[in-house]
Formats: sequence, C-alpha cells, structure tokens
Amino acid sequence: MKRIKLFAVCVGLLMLAVGCRSDRSSGDSVSLQGTKVALTHAKGFDITHYGRFTEVTVFNPWKKGEVLDRYYLVKNDTVSVPDNGRKIQIPVSSLMANSSTYFGFLEMLGELDKVTGVGKGQYIYNPTILKGIEEGKIKELGESFNLDIERLMMLRPQVVMTTAYNAEDENTKRMRQSGLNIVFNVEWMEPSVLGRAEWIKFMAAFFDKEALADSLFRGIDENYQSLKRSMEPCKELPQIFSGQDYRGTWSMAGGKSYTAELFRDARASYYYASDTTATSISGTIEEAMMRFGKADLWIGVQASSRDELLQMNPKYAVFKAFKEGNVWNINKRSNAAGGNDYWESGVARPDLLLKDMIKICHPDSLPEYGLTYYEHLK
Repeated sequence: MKRIKLFAVCVGLLMLAVGCRSDRSSGDSVSLQGTKVALTHAKGFDITHYGRFTEVTVFNPWKKGEVLDRYYLVKNDTVSVPDNGRKIQIPVSSLMANSSTYFGFLEMLGELDKVTGVGKGQYIYNPTILKGIEEGKIKELGESFNLDIERLMMLRPQVVMTTAYNAEDENTKRMRQSGLNIVFNVEWMEPSVLGRAEWIKFMAAFFDKEALADSLFRGIDENYQSLKRSMEPCKELPQIFSGQDYRGTWSMAGGKSYTAELFRDARASYYYASDTTATSISGTIEEAMMRFGKADLWIGVQASSRDELLQMNPKYAVFKAFKEGNVWNINKRSNAAGGNDYWESGVARPDLLLKDMIKICHPDSLPEYGLTYYEHLK
C-alpha cells in the first residue's frame, strides 16, 4: 500500500511539472497533460500546448501572482475548452491593432495583411500599414483609449489586441460588452529589452507560427548576447545621458529602464545606473546640468539639429556633449506625420538598438556599421 501511495504522489508531481488541467467545460474529469513553451527572457505570459488546444496566459503586471487574462487557441471551433478563458480560433484572420508596437512583430511574422483596424494613423511609421489606411483596407478607429466602438463593431475583427493600460476602463468594458475578442498584450511591462522582444512568441501563437517566432527570436537573442560579450573587455566607459527639458521637467531614464539597460550593455557610464526605477525619473534642467553637464554623450533629443536644440533652450549650450557635437535623436527612421520606427520595429529588434548604442559609445568597435534608429545632430 505504501508503494502504491508513493507511486501516486510521483505521478502527481510529474503532471504538475509538465502542466496539467481538467477540461471542466466538457465535463471530462480526466486531467490533460500539457507541454509548456520555453521562454528565456519574457516574464509576462505563458504558453502551454495540450492535445486539442493551446493555453496562452497573460499575467497581471500590476498585481503579482494574478492572471490578467487567459486564451484557449483552437484550430477547430467545435473543440471544448475550460471555461476560465476565452476561446479563439487560429490562425487569426483579422486583427485590430490598438498599438503600433505590434507592427514590428507582425511584419517579421508576415502577418501585416491581417491588420484591418488601427487607432489613429497619424503616428504610424510602417509603410505597409499606412498604404492600407490610404487604400481604405485598414480603418482608423480613433484614440487608443477612446475607440469608436460602433465603427469597431461594424468592422468585426476576429481579435482586438490592446495594451491593457487599464483592463477595467470604460473603453475596454464597452469592447467586451460588444462580444469582441479582446486580447491583452503587455510587452511594454517586461523588465528587459529581450523580454519585450520575446513577445513575438505570444503574437505568433495567434497565427499558428510559433516555430517561426522561436527561430526569429533565437537569432535576435544570439545577436544581442554576442554584441554584449564583445563589449565586456572595454575599460573606458564614456559618460552618457538622455532626454531634454519639456515645460520645466526633464525625464531621465531610470536605472532599470530599457534605455539604462542598453547603456550598461553598450559599456557606457550612467549616473542613475544603480537606481531601481523602471520608468523615468523627473528632474529639472538645473539638475540635469549638475549631473550631466560634463557627460560625453547625449541621446534622445527632440530636435533635428543643434541649432534647433539651442532654440528650444539656450541653456543646452553649457553641456559638454552639445559643445563637442555629440548629440543624437531617434528620428532616423521617421516620417513627416510623426511616425517613428524606433517605437515599432525597434521593440522587436533590441539587437539593433544595442548595435546603435555601441556605435554611439564606441564607434571604433563597429567601423562599418551605419546607425539604424539614431541620428547624429548636424
């Protein structure tokens, strides 16, 4: 009897290790064994494959340990799934993309043609999406936080993918009440640039392209790690800072932000490197002058030339980086309407972001490389 009990315990632990659940909606009390997809950097979601469906779980980044939403992906709509999530048939045939940060992933997966709706096209860079809007194949549905629900219901996309800044806001409630499939994508809450990029696997699950996503991300990860390792021997670290004054406030990159991570991996010295803020730190221009007045490099300004920057605020002339002409913006891939590929494909390609940062910080390390997203101010 003791051996039988021990065997039962071992079997139970094994099923927990591979993932198991009961198909409650069909009344089937038999536990299903699942295979969890390996994620190397992303923390915000899980994917588990079962025999008849795939479970995609999005975790709540604001409430640790809680699930934000759960999706059961099926290739046959007659398949029964557990009743604690939303059933979505794949591959998805039409998508309303409520954030331009998805376009880089969709383009890499070859699924841009599935986009039938966007928020406002004004700040979009992707030429394929802009062409679709111009030709009337893609509909503009208003501000991301105040979509035209009536037009959205008329469009009837199979899935509405949104950023979940507030999953319980009135806009989201109205979308849910409409019967639309709302899918929350919180890639922007990942703690690392590679974790954010790994959300290509999340996107791919809805198009049944997980193998392609795995291959693409593996290449990006390897490129990033190779670049990072190549810079580790550097002993001379240039001092760097980012941003500029806007109406009396200077938003500086927190020590746990994506920007600070790129500074660190590109081997640059940053005043707030030990800070634990994941977003930005608010300060004044006087504080920026005190902490970064003698810094070597200045990135992320909202100007196309040093003359333009000086017109914004004459005090910028006191910064060493300005005096020596070492200032960059992120506008190399942008359009006249304000669309910027840094916020689109840059999300999916952290290896290129790091390559740009290395070129800025240690130009001799990449003598043949031309910047992708950053632009040196004339």
